[in-house]
Amino acid sequence: MGNQERARWVLVTGGASGIGAGIARALHDDGYGVILADRDADRLDEVAASFERVRTVVADVSDSAATAALREAAESVDGLWGLVNAAGISLVKHFLLNTEEEWTRILRVNLEGTFRSCQAVAPVLRSNGGGAIVNIASITGRTPAALQGAYAASKAGVIGFSKSLAFDLGPLNITVNAVCPGVVRTPIWDRILEQDAAATGRGEDEIFAEHVKPIPMGRPQTVEEVGELCRFLLSDGARSISGEEIGATGGMAFVEFDFAAAAGELPEEL
Repeated sequence: MGNQERARWVLVTGGASGIGAGIARALHDDGYGVILADRDADRLDEVAASFERVRTVVADVSDSAATAALREAAESVDGLWGLVNAAGISLVKHFLLNTEEEWTRILRVNLEGTFRSCQAVAPVLRSNGGGAIVNIASITGRTPAALQGAYAASKAGVIGFSKSLAFDLGPLNITVNAVCPGVVRTPIWDRILEQDAAATGRGEDEIFAEHVKPIPMGRPQTVEEVGELCRFLLSDGARSISGEEIGATGGMAFVEFDFAAAAGELPEEL
């Protein structure tokens, strides 16, 4: 990382846990100042305690009020260079059992939250002469899996939004890319495994190992690997990369997850 890059700041949503926290750590360790944004204030403080150049902002990206909070945070530092949208939630459930409230919640966090964060930060990047935006999508946004209709729709939306935004912001010297992780053991995965284990009586690690089998490299991906990919996309070496969806999947081309147990049985009548 060059001296110019070391003066830069990046705002990371969902920065208090999971992939977001891993990305924030990779950027921090590479010399970036990091603004951690999350709705969990206590967890934010815990993560920030191990960082040096860090600021925090409590914001729920599913709420329109987050736009103003994120804009204020982005404007509070000199040299904001990037935004990583990593806030996200999941749902494993048969379509016929989905409620409108569940569907709306997934879209509000995963897709609308990405829009709000970009809306808040892009003007600041423009004022600073350019920068980079990385939106965390998913392999499920590229090749949808069963029982994940709402999640797949939201992540496919993130990919499409990122590609369109790259056209709009390219003339402003702002790159926009979508990163599509594969199987990364995060709190979201842990909740799914807990459901599956309770329904089947099997161990969580045993179930997780089955989900890893379709990966050609034979292992899950890590938050550190996703963080390193984001670090590269924010670097000066990636200034010609924009409008792309980039996988971090270990070679897994499509999804073969069996979430039937976690989703619950479909009743004969609805």
